[in-house]
Amino acid sequence: MQQKKNYKQQIKEYVNTSGGIITSKYCRENNIPTIYLNRLVEEGFLFKARKGIYLTKDGDYDEFYFFQLQYPKAIYSYNTALYFIDKTDKLPNIVDVTVYNGYKFNKKIRNVDIHYVDKKTYDIGIVEVKTSYGNVVKAYSLERVLCDFLVHKKEMDIEDYLKLVQSYIFDKNKDVSSFYCLIHKMGVVDKIVDVVQIMCE
Repeated sequence: MQQKKNYKQQIKEYVNTSGGIITSKYCRENNIPTIYLNRLVEEGFLFKARKGIYLTKDGDYDEFYFFQLQYPKAIYSYNTALYFIDKTDKLPNIVDVTVYNGYKFNKKIRNVDIHYVDKKTYDIGIVEVKTSYGNVVKAYSLERVLCDFLVHKKEMDIEDYLKLVQSYIFDKNKDVSSFYCLIHKMGVVDKIVDVVQIMCE
């Protein structure tokens, strides 16, 4: 009986420091039987927010954080990344994520645009950012997003494309050396060299 109390207490102590969020994965990694999550749901202390993710009634319902907990290989990219790195204040209706070729989602996901890239370039430009609730998620850097926009210009919304390119041209704090380094790593210099030369003058 005492052991049951300890497991529940461990869960309650953890959610007090985690924004009210706990996962089945966390419990398994810390040797807490996941049955105690279900028992705390039955008692009304927790509710199941998504598969493997539990929340207190006062917890932060953080969709972006939950999504990446479920799909940790999905990196926020394109307009969604721009939102996270404060290059747009427009919260996108469709969430952009990038994964490597061959990665499979276990179900069809609504309102998410999935971009596939070669595994060799997948992890180039990944940065950690915070959601509005303060939870850490992974997104692509400004330089990586800019590179993706330039390479896939024909697929981009023209207004978004021009806005990003122009803002980079006039950005006094742009890191040109990082951008050049990134496009060389991505192997796309030849595809975008003309635009890059104008942007980085």
